[in-house]
Amino acid sequence: MLRPPTSRERPVLLRILPISFVNFCTYLGVGVPLAILPVYVMHQLGYGPVLAGLSVSSQFLSTVVTRSLAGRMSDAIGARRTVLYGLTAALLAGLMLTCVPLVEATPLLAYAAIVISRLLLGFGESCSGTATITWNIGRVGTAHTAQVMSWGGVAAYGAIAAGAPIGGAAFDALGLWAVGFVTILAPLAGLLVALLHGETPVIAGVRQKAGRTLALVLPFGAALTLGAIGFGAVASFGGLMFIAAGWEGASLLVSVFGLCFAGSRVVFGGQIARVGGFRVAALALGLETLGLGLIWLAWAPLPALIGGALAGLGFGMVFPSLGVELMKRVPAASRGGALGIYTVFLDLALAITGPLAGLVLAWLDYPGIFAICALCAAAGIGMVALCRARPSEA
Repeated sequence: MLRPPTSRERPVLLRILPISFVNFCTYLGVGVPLAILPVYVMHQLGYGPVLAGLSVSSQFLSTVVTRSLAGRMSDAIGARRTVLYGLTAALLAGLMLTCVPLVEATPLLAYAAIVISRLLLGFGESCSGTATITWNIGRVGTAHTAQVMSWGGVAAYGAIAAGAPIGGAAFDALGLWAVGFVTILAPLAGLLVALLHGETPVIAGVRQKAGRTLALVLPFGAALTLGAIGFGAVASFGGLMFIAAGWEGASLLVSVFGLCFAGSRVVFGGQIARVGGFRVAALALGLETLGLGLIWLAWAPLPALIGGALAGLGFGMVFPSLGVELMKRVPAASRGGALGIYTVFLDLALAITGPLAGLVLAWLDYPGIFAICALCAAAGIGMVALCRARPSEA
C-alpha cells in the first residue's frame, strides 16, 4: 500500500517539478511537429517517403551526436546555462519551422529549412534532456537521483505524447506555420521558468577523459540498450502486428505500453533508493521479458495488451534504476558527461530497432520480432549483473 509523501519529502518533489517542467517544454516542441512533418514533406513539397522520413530522423541524428557534448557542457559551464542554450536552440528551431510556408513555392529551400530546424531541435533536446537532470540533482542532492530521473522521463515522454494531438489540431486549423508557432511557445515557456531558478555550483575536480567515461558507462548502456529494443519494437511494429492479425485497436498496444511506462516511474520511482538500483533493474528487465514473451504468444488482443502493460511497467524503471547506480560510480565532476553518454545508448537503440526489426520481418512474422526482443531483455539481466560487479570510480 502506497504511503503519502511526508512533509520532508514533499518539498523535494516541489523542487524537482519546475525543472522537469522545463524539460517538458523542450520535448513538447519535439512532439508537436513529429507526426506532421512526413505528411507535409510528401503532400505539400512533393518528395518521397525516404526524404519524408529523413526530415524527422535528422533530429535524432543530431541528438545522438550532441548528447555527450551536452553532458560535458553541463559539467564545465553549469547545468542551468546548458539548459538555456538548449531552450534557445529549440526556440530558433520553432522560428525556422514557422518560416517554412513562406518558401513553400521553392520545395528544396523549404525542405532545407525543415532539416535545419530539426538539427537545431536535436541539439536543444540534448542540452535540455541531459542538463535538466544534472541541474535537478544539484538542487536536491544525489540521494534523490532516482526521483529526478523518473520525473525527467515522465516529462519527456508525456510531452511527446501530448504533442502529437496538439500538432495535428494546429496543422488542421492553420497549417504548418501554426505548428511552428506552438514550437516557439513551448521553449519560450521553458525559458521563463528556467530564468526564475538559480544555477547550481559547478563541481570542481579533474574531469574524466571521454574514453574512460565511455568504458565505465558501456556495460550500463548495453543493459539499457537490450531493454530499449523492446520499447522500439512496440513503437514501430505493435500497431502493424494488430493490423496483420486482424485485431481492432491498432494503436492500443503503444498507448498501453506508454501509460504503464510513465505510471511505473511515478508510482515506483521511490523504490530504487529503498531496494537498490541493480535489483530494481533486474526485476524490471524480468518483467519486460515476461511482457514481451506474452506479446509473442498472444492469440488475441487482450493477452497482447496485458503483455504490453507488463513490458511498459518493466522498461519504465530500467533507465532510472541503472542511472542511479551509474551516478554512484562516476566522479562527481564528470556526472554530466557520463549521463550524456548513457542516454546516447537509449537514442541509438530507438533509432536502430525499427530498421533491424524490419530486416528480421523478412524471415519471421510480427510475433517473432517480440520473441527476439524478449531474449534481448533477458540478456539485459545478465548485463546488469556485470554492471554490479564493476568497481566504483567515484
